[in-house]
Amino acid sequence: MKQEFIISAVGKNVTGIVARVSKAVYECGCNFEDSRMTLLGNHFALMILVTAADEEMHQELESACERLQQENGLNVTLFPVKHTGSGTGTEPNYEIRVKGVDRMGIVYRTTQLLASRNINIVELETRLETGKEGSPLFVMHTSVVVPREVDGESLRKDLKFLAEDLQETISLTRI
Repeated sequence: MKQEFIISAVGKNVTGIVARVSKAVYECGCNFEDSRMTLLGNHFALMILVTAADEEMHQELESACERLQQENGLNVTLFPVKHTGSGTGTEPNYEIRVKGVDRMGIVYRTTQLLASRNINIVELETRLETGKEGSPLFVMHTSVVVPREVDGESLRKDLKFLAEDLQETISLTRI
């Protein structure tokens, strides 16, 4: 029976690290399904959902992850995925963008509002850009699943109040 695993890895960015990780997955007979790879500062970070032909691959993948750690200085974790059959939709139907002066609490307050409305975050990305006069500008892009029972106008109003309180610009766009 097909088995899914999530592999996470973080380490110093060096040329060829993606090739080394993907080679280890390939040599275990596993296939990439979903993945996210990025640079955070001068470190490489990745999350990969891989599928294996059967549950017996767990030990082989675990050994491959240990080798990646030892040979490449990565911090690697392997998670077997257990299917719960919950069937909750993960196809985003809205995008939320936040932009403004960088300050603590923007991510927390925005995600807390979404959680309080039972809104599932599918993807979240933040970055600092250089604003006018060289000041740091915070940018957050979030793809979310807003349940049908959530009133769109009410959500827009809550986001508007949050934007005013944070002194940020927050936009909600239906996908």
